[in-house]
Amino acid sequence: MAKKQRPPARQPTRRPGIERYHRIIEAAEYLIVEKGSRVGLTLEAVAKQAGVPRVSLYYFFESVDALLDTLNQRAVQRMVAELPRPPATTDWQQLLSLYADSVRKFYLHNRLEMILALMPTSHESFHQASQEFGKALYDLLTANGAVPKSQKVARACDIIAGLPGLVWRKSFIETGTLTPAYHREAKRVTIAYMAAVLGP
Repeated sequence: MAKKQRPPARQPTRRPGIERYHRIIEAAEYLIVEKGSRVGLTLEAVAKQAGVPRVSLYYFFESVDALLDTLNQRAVQRMVAELPRPPATTDWQQLLSLYADSVRKFYLHNRLEMILALMPTSHESFHQASQEFGKALYDLLTANGAVPKSQKVARACDIIAGLPGLVWRKSFIETGTLTPAYHREAKRVTIAYMAAVLGP
């Protein structure tokens, strides 16, 4: 049975609504970073932190899940925007290493996104939104012909978009950050997976 799709957040069109919307987003981000988790986030707490009536918050987001959908989509868009331009190389291993290094650097400088993506209770919409990141990775790898353009490679990139996160999650839970040792392991797993997909 297909999962019921949540309606998207309502976007403001007038200046007072735009300002209120941004206050709500900032309040939710602040509460998540302060607590180090999205667990227990409530619309009431967000409304109080933002200094807006609850009815205003419900106008934009019908539930906490709808608010988290928006935060997760914003996080993935920021990550994709910060991917470096691919170097002029056909070495797919170098490109995957660059990808992993770039995402780790992004997380280390963006605590909110690290919490949203790597907490054990990471929200389902983050995984859906990360498909966009898989597409960006596919574009990075195929831009200079480092890997062939194919459905098989596109599917592999969707999986690879999440692979390092599985290893980084353990590091984040155990240490509160992404250690170099776990990062090396994340890159090893990612490269090994792509090698298996590409074959000899």
